[in-house]
Amino acid sequence: MTTASPASQTAQVAGQAAAVLADAPHQAAAAASRAALRAALAQAERAEHAVTGLRLAIVADLLASGTDWWQAGEALAMHPQAAFEAFAYLAPGQQAPAAQRPDLAIVLTAGLAEAHDPHPEYGIDIDDLGPEHSVNADPAVARVREAARLLGAGTWIMVTLPGDFEGAEGDPVPGSDAIRQAELTWLREVLALNAAGDDQDDDLD
Repeated sequence: MTTASPASQTAQVAGQAAAVLADAPHQAAAAASRAALRAALAQAERAEHAVTGLRLAIVADLLASGTDWWQAGEALAMHPQAAFEAFAYLAPGQQAPAAQRPDLAIVLTAGLAEAHDPHPEYGIDIDDLGPEHSVNADPAVARVREAARLLGAGTWIMVTLPGDFEGAEGDPVPGSDAIRQAELTWLREVLALNAAGDDQDDDLD
């Protein structure tokens, strides 16, 4: 039984991508000279698809070679969790970043500013870490902030390490699953509060 080369997908895609990239700019220029801008843009899109396919092939080979999500994220200039969410389908069965390197995992706790009080056991306020801290690139942080913005609600996010979370029978499970579950619980509470407010407004009318 032979084992595929670590760069097999890249090698397969590279020839096709090279042919498209050699041809598409000339086709785009010819179309633009005829003022056929739609045709020119179609060639640009064709080139973009070729580049995207090549990039995906490289990422797939990178993951197949044993690279974990932390290394992949560094290579892609992405947060490890963002890399996992974007490319996990290329490596079925690969563990989430927090499971791969539990020593680097964090636990995020979020709450509604008007309804919940952050407790010391939740860790440090994410704002105290500064805007340049890598935790701000975690997709879960972005989703909580975006949900709060859309709902017009204030929120806080606290950061701690697995094992440092007190006040519960056990630690929240680190990783994206725990973060997503916390988000869902928080969003349900937000929606429930909004619904209760709407009902009170209806009663006053």
